[in-house]
Amino acid sequence: LMIFERCNAIEGDPFRWGDEVEHQVFSLHGKPGDSDRSAKVSLRSPEILAELKKVEEQLLAGGTRVEEICEWVPEYGRWMVESTPKRPYAGLAGVLDVEPQLQLRRARLRAALRPEEVAPTLTHFPLLGVGDFSEPAFEPQGPVLQSMFVPDEVVFTHPRFPTLARNIRARR
Repeated sequence: LMIFERCNAIEGDPFRWGDEVEHQVFSLHGKPGDSDRSAKVSLRSPEILAELKKVEEQLLAGGTRVEEICEWVPEYGRWMVESTPKRPYAGLAGVLDVEPQLQLRRARLRAALRPEEVAPTLTHFPLLGVGDFSEPAFEPQGPVLQSMFVPDEVVFTHPRFPTLARNIRARR
């Protein structure tokens, strides 16, 4: 809002803005009510992203309005998916489009999940690095993260993410 107030007198350059959501995908193990029911990070985001991108391409080719198209991109964790609207919102009136767009993205993500998977809105996975926390499970202490608790396989496969991890490690 501060940027909007500072820039609202500018003419000929419409105010555009957007949002992004970093979804986390978890796999539930056990039945509701079971004392040993657990959740693990689901390392399927490459497959989920491919499916979501295909759906969006089909919708766009089928004539769906661009305002109803979503953008899906990888995030650092292989259990995470980032979503944004295909086009930025326009002006202050764009506020009215945010909630329907968020609902649309959540519905499309749910449709791409397996029956045992969920994508709640959380800031982090509380059991990351604790025991057998990922689906599938991997051993820690890889060459990229060099972590005693978190395996390299939880990092998304795009080269920029392992490079980011190496650079962070090198700066320490």
